[in-house]
Amino acid sequence: MAKFQHAPVLRLNTHIVKSGKPTQRSSIPYERETPRPNVLKPLIRFILALSNLHRRGLAFFLYLLGPKRAYRFTGWGASIVYGLLLPFRERSEAQCHAAVGHNTSREEVVRIAKQSFIHRSHNLTDLMLASRLLRQDNFERYGGQIPEPFLERLHIAQRERRPVILLTGYYGSFDLLPIFLGYNGIKATAAYLPHSNSGFDRYRKRIRGQSGCEMIPIEKAAARLESVLDNGGTISIVADHHVEKRGVDLQFLGIPTRAMRTVGLLAHRYDADVVIAELHRVQRQFLFEIKIEDVIVPKDWQESSDPITLITKRYTNAIERMVRGDPTQYLWGYARWGEEHARRVTEQWTNAAKQTESSKKGEPR
Repeated sequence: MAKFQHAPVLRLNTHIVKSGKPTQRSSIPYERETPRPNVLKPLIRFILALSNLHRRGLAFFLYLLGPKRAYRFTGWGASIVYGLLLPFRERSEAQCHAAVGHNTSREEVVRIAKQSFIHRSHNLTDLMLASRLLRQDNFERYGGQIPEPFLERLHIAQRERRPVILLTGYYGSFDLLPIFLGYNGIKATAAYLPHSNSGFDRYRKRIRGQSGCEMIPIEKAAARLESVLDNGGTISIVADHHVEKRGVDLQFLGIPTRAMRTVGLLAHRYDADVVIAELHRVQRQFLFEIKIEDVIVPKDWQESSDPITLITKRYTNAIERMVRGDPTQYLWGYARWGEEHARRVTEQWTNAAKQTESSKKGEPR
């Protein structure tokens, strides 16, 4: 084991002269520093190891509980955590109110935002149960079959080597879509955003790819996705983001945003069908429903002077319909319209809450 030197180290202040060489500035006194052992990295590794062990134990525990009790248990824990996360709670409520709260009471907005967080915690429950429950011979029992005629159309496209882009939003149990695609016989390449915990990321990637879909981290996805489409394959993307530059200006849930051009560019370049799907969670018993919100085919944009904008607006409208169908299954804590919008509406929401509270205190009893 390396030994740490505890004797004081002298660090002289220097300045750069025109020659570019540092020279000592003797008129400035030196600083005394005592280096300390770097225990942070080993501590982080130890904490991550404990979390990975905890995750395996939790997955087995949820399996023993069974789906209904498992969702009830994680929902209970999520309710407690949500109550403690004041900034996140305010942001979720504010963005929900800005998007769907015009004809909705404040109490209903609060309920929707809380249920959204609980649904997000259920995504973890979905993954942990999927690793033990989902198989090729039983996935239909859990609502995982793509409805007809869309399944047959996807199979035909695959046989004829016609490229397809499958899209979804941050809605429902989106993490499980690659699993169900594979069990439906659709071998897709799915782009995903890696988790900061590398151990959990490997765990999630293994489960999401258990039916044969290829999982590609987003930083490596550009070239791979183009290659798949060029060879007549199918790709899967979560296309539910705000971009600051070089996007398509449009509205999502009545709020101005700028959507990425990637999907439109890929669809136009490779003449790919664009299929917008959702994986809706049915109650809380590991039961789902796959819904196809829209299918955009090349002939739909052939006469358009701006096909990229047409494709982008149409798939965005399809995701909007998902959210309006059940807003409790959307991820309201995510800055969907950008950080500036999130900060602004959160400030408005909290100020309105303070004014309401002040008016109540001023009322005569």
